[in-house]
Amino acid sequence: MRLATLALLIGLSLLVPAFQASAQTFVFGAQGEPVQLDPAVITDGISSRITRQVFDGLVRYKGATTEVEPALAEKWEVSSDGRVWTFQLRRNVKFHDGNPLDAAAVVWNFERWWKAAHPQHDNQVKAGQTFEYWEGQFGGFDDKSVVSAVAAVGSHTVRITLKEPQAPFLANLAMFVFDLASPKAVERWGTEFGKHPVGTGAYKLVEWKPNQEVVLEANADYWGVKPKIKRVVVRNIKDNSQRLGALKAGEIHGMEGLNPDDVSVVKSDANLQLLLRPTNTTGYIAFNYKVKEFQDKRVRQAFAHAINKRGIVEALYGGTGLVATQFQPPALWGYNRELKDYEYNPSQAQAMLRDAGLRQGLSDITWEDGKKEPLVFWYMSRSRPYFPNPKEIAEAMAADLAKVGIKTQLQTTEWAVYLDRRKNGQMPLYMLGWTGDNGDPDNFLCYFFCQPGAAREGFYGNKPLADVLLRAQKLTQQSERATPEKVAEVRARLGLERPIWQQYVLYMGKVLHGDLGVSIVRGDPVATDLLRRFPATVELAVSAIVSSPCSSASPSSSSASSTSSPAIRR
Repeated sequence: MRLATLALLIGLSLLVPAFQASAQTFVFGAQGEPVQLDPAVITDGISSRITRQVFDGLVRYKGATTEVEPALAEKWEVSSDGRVWTFQLRRNVKFHDGNPLDAAAVVWNFERWWKAAHPQHDNQVKAGQTFEYWEGQFGGFDDKSVVSAVAAVGSHTVRITLKEPQAPFLANLAMFVFDLASPKAVERWGTEFGKHPVGTGAYKLVEWKPNQEVVLEANADYWGVKPKIKRVVVRNIKDNSQRLGALKAGEIHGMEGLNPDDVSVVKSDANLQLLLRPTNTTGYIAFNYKVKEFQDKRVRQAFAHAINKRGIVEALYGGTGLVATQFQPPALWGYNRELKDYEYNPSQAQAMLRDAGLRQGLSDITWEDGKKEPLVFWYMSRSRPYFPNPKEIAEAMAADLAKVGIKTQLQTTEWAVYLDRRKNGQMPLYMLGWTGDNGDPDNFLCYFFCQPGAAREGFYGNKPLADVLLRAQKLTQQSERATPEKVAEVRARLGLERPIWQQYVLYMGKVLHGDLGVSIVRGDPVATDLLRRFPATVELAVSAIVSSPCSSASPSSSSASSTSSPAIRR
């Protein structure tokens, strides 16, 4: 998810039809099947939106902010040097299987994430299910991690010791991947735990029909605000148009993944309402550095100049996108609004290819082991918030590349396989996206640029850049981390390693949670709008796509303007 060069910004929308207070079941139309439901090893939005109903973490994001508030830990304190964190757990909390949430269970979860020799870490890795978020946020496993010790110092007190201060530590813990699982359940199911998730959350998994739907049921013993809806069905409807049709027909109550061309259709339908939200996602195409041609910056620059980014935005996003100039979204502090984009200039692209020795263009690539093969450009088989029409967008980019002599073969595969190929560094050129998880630019920058030569990031490595970002992690004040000099140094280290595509979409997490929906990105709830429009306290937050850039829904507005109006079925 790293090296990329094109970027857009789009808003988020929410579509919800009429929903009665007495309704016991809420049906949500999802863009596809969850990969699995073990929060520790997932990276996709569809899976995480479900796991946030089933699991809780020590802390969580508060409302529409990235401020951290108590969850399973009711309070905490940190030492004066920023290295020792002590968490006091809530009492009388149980996992769905009846086992207690205590300090021993918390320590067990941390050791599973952190220690490579832990039986329930080792078996996951051998099964190809890596703990990449832990590695990305906390520096690695065992001695490589910033975490040096996790201990129970009482039945409900946990002490975490860091080797050095980490500015986003608490915000990291609020991310969905660090929600706590029942140790007994993980030990029972092993690598199959992702099909049998057990947490402490507001909902329990009761049924999973592969390629059809996931069914959740309210947890009567939930420690927090009790769910108002008894049953939640997350239905797999891959096609955006079919999903909208199901919404209009009343077969589902909410959906995600609206085609840009359908925004006007929704706005003209008095029975539907479109809720717009600020966004925090980067979409991009990525290069694999094991391909010799991609190791030359001039070749990557040729891609950046060859693709008509604005043209694609206007044609395939309804003009709702912005071309990005850097990897992190403008919603994050530290964003530099003065940076310029690579202009669309086919002649410049051709010149750069010639300078790189590719006078006949590029159609076949050479891997580092000497193997030659046609250049395959991979795109996802399902609609994603950052690529609502992936096939059409890939075709448009491929056509632009062909005009300058870069000939690609388009290819796709099933979503879970796609993610595995990316994780194992098996794709030379591919489309993907990244949604910020904690409101800190570290999540966009260090996650991708601090790991030396990770396969999941195309084997890219830049030690000087990694050193700069790791130093920034240790500074606890934003004013120290984002001085003009430090920002300039990071920008200089990034060079061309800025996105090709960048578009920002807000994944909504905790779809029907007691807190009325907290985003895994910015904790953006839709409760205010929904409570005004529904006749009851419906705990709901579901995501769709798309709207105008930098838009947000106004809780006090019921009009349907192009930038801030919601649209819900009444």
